[in-house]
Amino acid sequence: MEKDKNKVTHKQLVFMIIQAQIGVGILSLPHDVALVAKQDGWISTLIAGAISQVIILIIWGLCMRFPSFSLYQILPHLLGKVIGKFLTLSYSLYFMVTGSLVLARYSDIIDKWILPRTPNWITMVLILITCIYIVSAGLTSIARFYVLVSPILFLLLVLISYSMKDANFLYILPIGSHNISTILKGSKEAAFSMLGFELFLFIHPFVQSSGKNKLKSFTTANIFVTVFYTFMVFASLVYFETNADIALTPEPLLYMIKAYSFQVLERTDLFFLSLWLIIVATSIANWLFLSAWGLASLGRKKKYTAFLPLVAGFNLVLALVPDQEKDFENFNQFLGPTHYIFIVIIPFVLLLLSIILSKKEEVNKV
Repeated sequence: MEKDKNKVTHKQLVFMIIQAQIGVGILSLPHDVALVAKQDGWISTLIAGAISQVIILIIWGLCMRFPSFSLYQILPHLLGKVIGKFLTLSYSLYFMVTGSLVLARYSDIIDKWILPRTPNWITMVLILITCIYIVSAGLTSIARFYVLVSPILFLLLVLISYSMKDANFLYILPIGSHNISTILKGSKEAAFSMLGFELFLFIHPFVQSSGKNKLKSFTTANIFVTVFYTFMVFASLVYFETNADIALTPEPLLYMIKAYSFQVLERTDLFFLSLWLIIVATSIANWLFLSAWGLASLGRKKKYTAFLPLVAGFNLVLALVPDQEKDFENFNQFLGPTHYIFIVIIPFVLLLLSIILSKKEEVNKV
């Protein structure tokens, strides 16, 4: 992509990373974490944020050695053309599969809560068309859109905060009653919901700022997401009795706010979902963008937009496969190891190789 047409400021970077990290998992995260860590689930979420920060430092370290290279350029530079192209294709497929899971989860929620009689493929096609439109205008437009919709997150916080007026803070006690291994298992569930910061590997050359400011923006976004998710988990834990209620409630946040209505807003849960849809759209848009960009890199094409319909079609077909909750579990089990490989192991190995082989970009461009 041409840098002149895809400039991003370090302030916009904060909102891009936030929107990349917060997605469809926000609704099920409290349930998933509470199943493992019970009332200590909020501690697991904080630990997941700390783990994410360690990974962020690794990613930032790699990117600073190649400040004008995206990961799709770093791979062939360090590993050669053959392995580099293979991993570029692998990353594109990984983003496609991840995007398909997000799309399937989105459709499942819409089917259960809003449009039970509407075929899933219709809601999927509608959001895919929207996402193609969002990402087709280029990185600068994407960044501006993400900044524009970010205040929605604060509206979500307000709605959840209001429901806490009926919370029972005794449900959170005793704090730290579970052993560290159990809490760490809970943090694994939370960490998967925080994925998305790997976007930095690809867009950092287009951020018009110094390396330190990029790290500050990257870290600021992760801190916000960690606090945001921790609050959501904590609110659910003090609203529902952990063993009896939240374990049986797959989307606890929706059930929390469904109990309240206002003069101008009767179905609060539908209003919440309307806002949530925009957050999910930005998440799916990221996966479309990165997948199409990867395919364009393989063909040495400057424009990725021609590949967007192809990627969207792949996502649609694959997202229609999961039909029951067991299918989603199998999907997650398949993706679990790949998250570690593509987001942690490969960037870490690339960083080590660049240090051992003394390879880095000769001319730093800030």
